[in-house]
Amino acid sequence: MSKKTIAWEKWDTDLIEEEILAGLDFQEDDEEMVDEALKLMQKIPKLISTPMGIYQLHDKMNPVKQFDCWTGYTNFDITTSVESKIESVEGVELLSILSRYRFFLGVGKLFKFKDVRAKIEKGLRESASVAFQINEETEETVNVIKGIISQDKYWAIFVSHTGEIEYSSTNEEDDQTHLKKVLSYGELKKEFGGKIFQPNAED
Repeated sequence: MSKKTIAWEKWDTDLIEEEILAGLDFQEDDEEMVDEALKLMQKIPKLISTPMGIYQLHDKMNPVKQFDCWTGYTNFDITTSVESKIESVEGVELLSILSRYRFFLGVGKLFKFKDVRAKIEKGLRESASVAFQINEETEETVNVIKGIISQDKYWAIFVSHTGEIEYSSTNEEDDQTHLKKVLSYGELKKEFGGKIFQPNAED
């Protein structure tokens, strides 16, 4: 399991304007035409699409104007608990989950992005190591599975941080398939949290 990671990409009005200019067909040495195009562009309202809707580029209500805006890309699921963790960080004024691995973040003007970023990443790392508690329904399911597979000499049940249950059992001490599954359970628990049940042990 790879380390839990967030990659960040800034939303910036200057970068957006550069992209618009890059789409125009000018010769690199035609400075006069580029200057004229810039003056013309300043007079024409430019609409941009943001995760919060469509705005004029220089509209004061444009989120890019109101906040220090970033897109976060993750290599892990953005669950409801992850969303809550990010939203609870001081300085996060706007948050929109775009997809399973992507979110849009607006940092308040009186906060520094580098501080907010550090708190988000630290909070998500710590949440993965917090002791995991399963609910009564999940515990009942685990006990049913345990009753079935405990007939085998070696077995393991893993409850993920999202409540999903996986299990494996065998009577062979060197069963590589079983051993790989148990190792993967340990890696998942270390990275994201969860609980592992094994004979005469509970981790």
